[in-house]
Order: sequence, then structure tokens, then C-alpha cells
Amino acid sequence: MENLGRNQSFARKVNSGLVLSRLRKSDCSATILAEELNLSNAAMSSILKELENQNMIVHSHALSTVGKGRKQIYYTLNKDYGLFIVVCLSNNRCKIIVSNLKEEILIKEEKEIDRYDVSVIYEIILRIKSILALPEYRDLPLVNIYIAVPGKVNSLTNEVQVQSSKHFDKSLFEEKDKISQLFETHFSAPVFIENDINLAIIGERKCGALDSSNDSLLVYVDNGIGAAMIFDGNFYKGSSGYAGELGLTRVTVNGEENYLDEFVSLRSIKNYFKEKYHREFKHKDLVELFYQDDEAKDYILKTSKILGKKLKDIVELLNISKIVLQGRISYFQDQYLQVIKDEVNQSSNQCEVEFSKLNGDSIFIGAMAKAVDYLVDKITTREN
Repeated sequence: MENLGRNQSFARKVNSGLVLSRLRKSDCSATILAEELNLSNAAMSSILKELENQNMIVHSHALSTVGKGRKQIYYTLNKDYGLFIVVCLSNNRCKIIVSNLKEEILIKEEKEIDRYDVSVIYEIILRIKSILALPEYRDLPLVNIYIAVPGKVNSLTNEVQVQSSKHFDKSLFEEKDKISQLFETHFSAPVFIENDINLAIIGERKCGALDSSNDSLLVYVDNGIGAAMIFDGNFYKGSSGYAGELGLTRVTVNGEENYLDEFVSLRSIKNYFKEKYHREFKHKDLVELFYQDDEAKDYILKTSKILGKKLKDIVELLNISKIVLQGRISYFQDQYLQVIKDEVNQSSNQCEVEFSKLNGDSIFIGAMAKAVDYLVDKITTREN
């Protein structure tokens, strides 16, 4: 009898998770939920009552049914359950996004940051505190915080590998979990750190170009190069969450062997023109140069050919069916993309290549989804 009770409890938690997952897609009635999940009306009624008691769902609306004027009650996720905060520290643009359980964006702020250091992190923390103190939010609990950063993040330990980017002060990585510790000190909610491209592919998978692709690659080309992979319909991170460091793969160009990052990234392109013209280049300068100077355009397209050759090798090796490109490299538009397509098309395997339509938004979309995933998992696996 004891084992029977445990099995029933486990099944109820699993079914609760299935109900929440279904309601994340759209509002639904108890009858439809029972039919779709193959559960009895009585079992569904019990699950819905429990989720209501946990404040996770509420009545959405009622629709009349055929017959004696009876109405079906529709359920929806409770937008007032609590607040989820995403902080994106990708490149030199910091984003703070506040959302609810329905993954609706309540606040989205963006600020240009020349260099991330401890003082900047404290500014972000203070801004979040001021948002949480607003009249419309101060009575809502903070559920969790997701922080998106470039570079390697150990998904098992929340540790960030030391950044080499000039946009990050090394003092932030004196302790591998220092960034998360700074947030944990000021907020009584779980804090998670995740690689930005890993979150981006979740966003693309949720509502972007990879929503129906089972074997695909997201490639991010900006000041650095990163990637994330979907294999057989599942997000692949590797044993420690480090999979996808495409910029650290080796290539040989004109007899010189180096990391792909050193030939193709925007940083490397800026450095090339800095040496050539003896001045600093910002991204907008590169775009102007690309469209006004044929020699500069030729050089930038050569870098896209290097990237295309590497992607062709990956398509050959892993039989990838779709590649989506993100990052400010997309500002070079169709000419840049076509060179990559021409190289990838030389593979014996067919593979679509396109620019992301979500681009940077996919990072916080993915982070919001992960934040709710964590909550749903916690609710449906905890002991009674």
C-alpha cells in the first residue's frame, strides 16, 4: 500500500507538469485537458484544484456548451503568481527583462555598457530593486533570476570560466561563481547563470527559425563566435554545458593556423582594419565600409567564406539539416549569407542556412522559458 501511494503521488506530479506544459501553450478547459492527456474527469478535477491551491492557475473565461446552458470553465496560468527576471550581459548591451508566469514581458530595459565590472553589476542589482519596489510589482514574489553571459558556463555548478573579453573586468571572475553570489546576496530567490547562445537556441526552438528542426545549429557571430546544437530534437550541451564553442575550433588560412575566432569574428575584422587604417573601428564603421569600399567588402566576404567552409565540415560530420546565424554580422545581409550558403551547399548533405528573425531577442525568450521550466519542475517534483 505504501508503494501504491508513492506511485500515485508520483503520477499526480507528472500529470500536474503535463497540465502546466499544456497551459503554457494556450488556455484550456478541464474537459479538453482530460481528453488530450488521457485522464479521467475526476483525476483532472483533482489536479486543477491542487494547482489552483498552489496559485499557479486561475479561471480564464467560460464558454457556453451545447445543451442546457452549461458553461465550460477555461483555465490559464496565473500572471500574478510572481516575477521572473532575466539579465543579459551579452557583448556591450545589458538588458533587464521582467516577465510573469505566462512569459509575458512586463518591463524591458537596455543600456550600453563599455565594460562590465563589480560597480556595473551593483547598478543592475539596484535597478532591479527599484523595479520590484514599484506599486504594481511590490506585492508579487520574485521567483528566480536568470543571467545570460557569453563564454563557458558550467551548467552543473553555475561557475563561469574566466572571460578574456575586453568587455568584462577579470575581477568578476576571481571566484567562479562571483556574479551569482552578488545577486544571491541581495535577492532571496534562486539565481542561475547560463551561456547566452545556449539560451538563444532555446528561444529559436520555442518561437523562431528552429521550431520544427530536429538536427540544427545556431551560430552566433559578433565580437566572438559561439554556437549551440539540437540533435534528434534535443538541446545538446555536453557533459559540463560547454558544447558549442565554435570560435575555439582551429582553422588554417593562407598557411596560418589559429582559432576561427581570430579570422572571422567582428573583433578580428575590426583589428584588421585598425591596422590597415590606423584608427579604431566601431560596428557601424564596418557596415559603412562594407557598402562603400569594394576592397573592404571583399575582405569581409573572405571571412564569411572561412566560416562557410567550417560549417560545411560540420554539416558533413553531423548531418545537420538547418543552420541559423545570429549576431551583428547579419548587418552585412544577403551577400554575406550567400557566400556561406555557397560553401555549405558543397556538402553532400542538404542544409538550409538563414539569418535569425529573432536575433538578440532569442536570448531572453530562451531565458524566460528556462525560468518557468525550473519552476514547473520544482512544483511538480517536490515532496508533499
